[in-house]
Amino acid sequence: MRFSLSMTTGTERPISAGDIAAYGTLAEELGFYAVYLTDHYYHSGPNFHSVGAAAAVAATTSTIKIGFSAYQAPLRHPIAAAKELGHLDALCEGRLIAGLAAGSFDKEIDAFALPFKSRGAMLGESLEVYKRLWTEDNVSHAGKFWSFENVTLQPKPVQDPYPPIWIGTWTAASRAARQVAEHAAGWQSSGLHTSVGEIPAGWAYIEKACAEIDRDPASIGRAYVNGVIHIAENADKAWAEFTRHSNGNRERDLCFMGNADDVAGHVTALRDTGVEEISFLLGVDAHETIKAIAADVMPKFN
Repeated sequence: MRFSLSMTTGTERPISAGDIAAYGTLAEELGFYAVYLTDHYYHSGPNFHSVGAAAAVAATTSTIKIGFSAYQAPLRHPIAAAKELGHLDALCEGRLIAGLAAGSFDKEIDAFALPFKSRGAMLGESLEVYKRLWTEDNVSHAGKFWSFENVTLQPKPVQDPYPPIWIGTWTAASRAARQVAEHAAGWQSSGLHTSVGEIPAGWAYIEKACAEIDRDPASIGRAYVNGVIHIAENADKAWAEFTRHSNGNRERDLCFMGNADDVAGHVTALRDTGVEEISFLLGVDAHETIKAIAADVMPKFN
């Protein structure tokens, strides 16, 4: 089991590059696999500019992976997105994980004057364009949502042929499963929306999509990202403390609540479904919780 962190603000105060760097370097020192950035221009509370925050992590770390959980492809023109992601891969010297998603916050997508019901199709078209822009010169594209002619992005990404693509979904049904099978190195199921019990059904959709294109599903990784965690003496106390200070509504069954053994039990249940990586959603100031995970939870899975 790999352990990662999904960095969010967790505070309304201004966040500096130094704050972001301290989080990234702590995660690297404690042996976490990756730091992911959540990606919103606006939401129900404060949030990072995800690409800027990822660049700050890249500048102050050297080994930890850096990615997104997940970058909302429909909110950017594919040329802009391919440039951002390709340049980030250079900034971190080939450590980028391109975690991509269609997005789910309807108010944000509506604010960009984008058709909410078309966001999955927009992600699919973006995936095709990214891969061409990362590997080809003089790219022309005529699609349903975007068209352009003779575009060359230089330099190309550091990783060959491009950063690993992971696709974030809730349950990976239907179109999402096909996109994972056709384009992705891995599937990011959502710790904010996907229960342990729903993961096998989502994986079955992916296996079916792989069979249709003759791909071995074993070549696709499985991660559980943005898991909400609060550590206390027991699960009830953790939940009471968390709800007292939380600004958002969460489903208790989705959250990692309690002491190290309670959290480890939840992680074990995920591992038993085939999940290989878990990423905890923690604010930029949550250093003590990060240290507690590294000291008390991670060693149980060595």
